[in-house]
Amino acid sequence: MNNFAIALNAGTPTQRNEITNYLSNQKWAYWHWIDDFWVVQVPNDYTPKTLHDKLEQETDIDTPTMLIFEFTGRVNFWGRNKDEAWKWLDHLGTAK
Repeated sequence: MNNFAIALNAGTPTQRNEITNYLSNQKWAYWHWIDDFWVVQVPNDYTPKTLHDKLEQETDIDTPTMLIFEFTGRVNFWGRNKDEAWKWLDHLGTAK
């Protein structure tokens, strides 16, 4: 699985729901504790462009408002949130 981060610039509740619903419908594992930000695990054949194109086709997201980042290896992060918000992220990059 590839690990991607999706970021919107001031997304609307409708846009956020469309992205979340798309990820859920694909049955992909994802993290979404911040309004305009998701971390998702996608199949190995996906690139950031592949996912961007799919989201453009399946949602009403305008191209300039969305960025998709790919990250590999162990993921280090720090932030303030409830402990349960971090548990899923803590496993990113550790699966072989």
